[in-house]
Amino acid sequence: MGRFFVVAKSVNQVKRALIHTAGGVRVIGRFDRETIECSHTMESQSFKKNWPIILSRLSSAGLQLVDRPGSPGDTARPDGGPGRHDDCPDVEDSTG
Repeated sequence: MGRFFVVAKSVNQVKRALIHTAGGVRVIGRFDRETIECSHTMESQSFKKNWPIILSRLSSAGLQLVDRPGSPGDTARPDGGPGRHDDCPDVEDSTG
C-alpha cells in the first residue's frame, strides 16, 4: 500500500476530488493541520495508468501533492516532481 499527502483545507475537499478513482485510492484523514494523508493499493501496471488521472483530479480541484511533513527533501513521486508517495514503483512521466 502506498501513501501520498495532499495540501487541502478539508478532508472532504480531497474526498470529492478523488471520488470514484481507480486504484483503491482512499483518504485516510488529517496528517497535520494543512496536510491530508491518502493511500492506494495499485501495483506498478495500474499505477502507470492511474497515477496521471489522480494528479489531474487533484490539480483540477486546486489541490497539490507535497512532501511528507517531517521528512525534508524526501521526494517519492514517480515523475520526480514534488510530493510524497511511499512504496511506489519507478514510473516514467506519461504526461509528456
